[in-house]
Amino acid sequence: MISQKKKNSILVFDTNIFLTGIDFNYFKETIVTTTEIINEIKVKKYEEQNRNILQRIELAIELKKLVLKEPTEYYIKLVEEKSKLTGDFNALSKTDIGLVALAFELIQIANNEITIYTNDYSMENLCSELNLKFKALFKNGIKNKIYFEVYCPYCKTTYKSEDLNKNCERCGLKLKRRFLKKEIL
Repeated sequence: MISQKKKNSILVFDTNIFLTGIDFNYFKETIVTTTEIINEIKVKKYEEQNRNILQRIELAIELKKLVLKEPTEYYIKLVEEKSKLTGDFNALSKTDIGLVALAFELIQIANNEITIYTNDYSMENLCSELNLKFKALFKNGIKNKIYFEVYCPYCKTTYKSEDLNKNCERCGLKLKRRFLKKEIL
């Protein structure tokens, strides 16, 4: 009988998970994030408020409990395209796209079980589309995959997902997004 080697687990953390003040000693798994995620926490405006969190992060990096890694451009582009399909593109920051791209890349190149921890519904929705495992911390995550369409709330004209937050070409009102009413097979 051939024994299969157990996959190592890697947890990919979003900014909002770090901001909960998590204790890195609680996790046995390798924790990975991007430099951009850490930069969101280092914002000057919240420097004093996040001082203890940043100290924990620095110590975790030093002890190799937290690894900083960047996604390749190939996976960033791939994830951007998928986010346009779900309608999440303009609801996600460049940092969010990068983190999902990193998790997607890790699944493709490593023999590990990857789980993204985030409290962001748009990221969860995109992960669902990409078949990436995700978990929320201290809240309920999404239950089903959601597709959105961008539209003008006044004249009801629909637009591409990347037009979210732009103004309607017909009437000038700010575009919004809503659940797309279509059958998903």
